[in-house]
Formats: sequence, structure tokens, C-alpha cells
Amino acid sequence: MFRRLLVIAAATLLLGVQAAQASDRPLQLCPGSFESMATDSLLRDAMKAAYPNISERKKNLKIAEPEQCIYPYQAIPYADAVVLLTLGQTPGDACHGCPAKVSADFLKRDKERLIPITRQNDFAKSGTWGDLTSVTSVRWGTEDGIVIEGGGTFQGESSSTIQAFTFREERALAISPEGGILLSQSNCDGAETGAPCTDITGTWKVDQAGRLRITYRGKRDGRTRVNTKVVYERQGDILALTSGKLPF
Repeated sequence: MFRRLLVIAAATLLLGVQAAQASDRPLQLCPGSFESMATDSLLRDAMKAAYPNISERKKNLKIAEPEQCIYPYQAIPYADAVVLLTLGQTPGDACHGCPAKVSADFLKRDKERLIPITRQNDFAKSGTWGDLTSVTSVRWGTEDGIVIEGGGTFQGESSSTIQAFTFREERALAISPEGGILLSQSNCDGAETGAPCTDITGTWKVDQAGRLRITYRGKRDGRTRVNTKVVYERQGDILALTSGKLPF
């Protein structure tokens, strides 16, 4: 997966460990972290390698806004590496308008061991209540990457977006437009009974050529039926709209 993982030197590993130790992120797991890893052995192994001897903070119901902690979210396996994704709080514990902060640890496989290489703190923000909708592993042509989906509801209006990242030199590089790509939008929950409203939902996939294809369906203003497709393609380090028009 990552070419540099095969040739990285001991000096680079030492710098990575020193950088992790210098991080200002509190080295405590969020409450409930051990329970969340109970059925996921790869996630447990990745967390043990990236955060050895870390303790889990006890939940304190007296604190309205819990302090930042490390929540094990997902471990993505590759032939020679594992990408560990963590969140900055227990999902659902943050404020209504607070997105989930996503960090990544890049680990090298060495037979049965996982060796930490680099850490990238808070490379993405998405969702609300400190939670995401999903993280999906994808292939952008010759590069591995992920798509992060998140959304929320504010004053009766709901929306969701997707953000695209490629993995390069042990870092997650954003390739989608700033703010992500709008995937769904609805104001029906806030509309008066019987009043026309807009409700459009998108579904997406990345094809074998690394193109992002989105299909939107729904209704606009309660009347106009929406059924349209758009295509995004890589243009250098940018995912650009090359076919179709967003229905929003």
C-alpha cells in the first residue's frame, strides 16, 4: 500500500514516536472504548500498537462537556499496513453543533506485529454530536483512501456530506472540494403540515477507474421530481465535477 513503509528507516520511526509523545492530545481512552473494541481484534491490536499501556477514563456525569479523549473508531487493513482511525470524543458526547474530529495512525505490518509509523491528528471534521455516519475504504485509481460521511439536523433542516481522502506517504490528503460534497438535504421535518418541502437523497460509489459516481433522487419543493447522476474525477489532487449538475 504505502511504498515508504517498506523502506522506512529506524530514525524516522524514532521521530514518529517523539512526535506522538509531544502531542498535546490527552493519552486517555474515552469511556466505553474497551467495550467498543471487544469484538474487533484488529482494532484492539492497532490501538495497542499505537497507544501502548493507555488507560480508559471513567465517565463523569457531572461534566457537561467531557474533555477530549481518544476513541477507537475503525482499523482499515492492507497487505503491508493498517490505518487506525480514532475520534476525539465518545460519539454522541459532544455538543449538537460539534463535529467528530478524526485522527489517523499509520501502522506497518512486521510479521505478527504492528509498528507505529506516523500520526495525523484531526485531519478531518464531520457530522454532529461528535459522531460520524460512516467511513468507507476506497481505491482512487492507484491510491488507497477513504470516504467520510457525516450529517446532522438543525432547526428542522437535515443534510449530509461526503469528504474524500487519499492516503499518500502516510498521510490523509483531502481531495474533495472544501467542505465536502453535499449528499442529501431535507427541510420536511421543519415544514408545516401539508406544505411543500424538499427531500433529496444521494447514494454514491467509486468505480474501478477511481471515479466518484453519485445518484440523487427525491423531490424539490414538493413538486419537481429529482433523478440525476453526477460524476467526479481526479484532476491531480482535486476531485472535480466532470459530468452532471448537483440538484441542490
